[in-house]
Amino acid sequence: MGATDLDHHRPTLLSRRLRLRAGGASWRAALLLVAVLAVAAPMARAADPIQRVEVRLTVDGGDPHPLVVRRLVESIGTAAERLLIGRDSEVVARQETALAGVLREVVDRVVRGYRVQALTFQTAATTAVIVQVEPRPPILPEVPVVTRLDAVHPDAHPLVRTVLDPALPELRRLTLRLPMEALEWAGPILERRITEVIENTAAGFTATGRVETAPVARLVVAVAPRDSRVIRDVGVRFRSSSIPYALLNQHGPQVTSMAELLRGLPVVFATAHRMRLEEAIAAQLAAYAPAREYSVIARPVLQVAEVTYVTVLADSTVYRGRLEARLNVGTVAPVPDVRVQLGRAWGSIEPFVELTLIPSNLAFRWATGVRVELGSDVTVGLKARLDGGDQETFITYRLSPDMQVRGAYFMRTEYIETTLTFRLNEFLSLEAVAASNGPIFLRLVSNL
Repeated sequence: MGATDLDHHRPTLLSRRLRLRAGGASWRAALLLVAVLAVAAPMARAADPIQRVEVRLTVDGGDPHPLVVRRLVESIGTAAERLLIGRDSEVVARQETALAGVLREVVDRVVRGYRVQALTFQTAATTAVIVQVEPRPPILPEVPVVTRLDAVHPDAHPLVRTVLDPALPELRRLTLRLPMEALEWAGPILERRITEVIENTAAGFTATGRVETAPVARLVVAVAPRDSRVIRDVGVRFRSSSIPYALLNQHGPQVTSMAELLRGLPVVFATAHRMRLEEAIAAQLAAYAPAREYSVIARPVLQVAEVTYVTVLADSTVYRGRLEARLNVGTVAPVPDVRVQLGRAWGSIEPFVELTLIPSNLAFRWATGVRVELGSDVTVGLKARLDGGDQETFITYRLSPDMQVRGAYFMRTEYIETTLTFRLNEFLSLEAVAASNGPIFLRLVSNL
């Protein structure tokens, strides 16, 4: 190839070289533009998106019950979150009027009974939604509470109502400042609260409640046992140190009738208020005609369960009578005997005379003595045999309706006898006897 050929192709080579240089300059310019935009991007970055909504609520005329206020705040907050969460906070600030109008319409539809008076935003990552609402008339005041105790015996109504009384002020306030129209969504909230208040106030009971608006506004609360553990049956037992059981047992049906108020009560409730129930039965026993006629003091003791026993501790305040047959069991035990004791009480002091019959030799022993009651559980006394036998001082302490302990000191023989008595039923008791001079034996006592 000659010089002429090179001269011929030189323009073409130069044009290609110029195009390559121009292309490299373009890429350099593009890369520079990207770098500039990358640096400038943080400066033009969008504002923080809304991540959380906080509702600040004002109710014209005063707040209704806190549970109602909480539901209002939750409902407004849910609607606001759906509208605002994830949006650019600056965009929301610029569009506040339109967005607030949308939220106002939603709240007016969702929250029945209230009208939105004002609604504004304080935009940020946590945006405050400031709402002022007005209740729509008619507005409920504090309403009377009507308590229904259909599952409770009428004689127990006064006690149950007394226990429920502390809950009534809160129940009356449930509807205070609440629009009647709002009962559509607030009614279930108030009903749950009624149940909680009754269960926290009266152990063993629950309740269902509703707000009635016609003919007058009132709160109707139906109280019933909370579970199946209720008193289903009542049994009666008598205990006495001065009246023969043959005379007491004939009054068992009347006492059972007096204890009918226990039927249907929750076992938990009856256990918690056992003393009050005993007082209610004691009042009926005190008004019982035979008890007044023969000056009998009767004190009931309850053993609460699904089958509840009423143990009546009955003693005459004037005339006392006791009849016991005693069978002693043991190699060194005394012979069996039958004892009859008659006394006359003046207040807590009772002089008495005692006749003991020993069947083995048909011997009789007479004794006289006096006993003094120190309260309802402790008795002290002195007894002396009229045939010149030993003299005895004693003290008796009732541990429970079915158990007592007795200590006796015999002055001439100078020994102490301790007896633990357990009553098996109305007519039969078992005693364990231990004496300081050695003998230990069992005694079976029939209380006639």
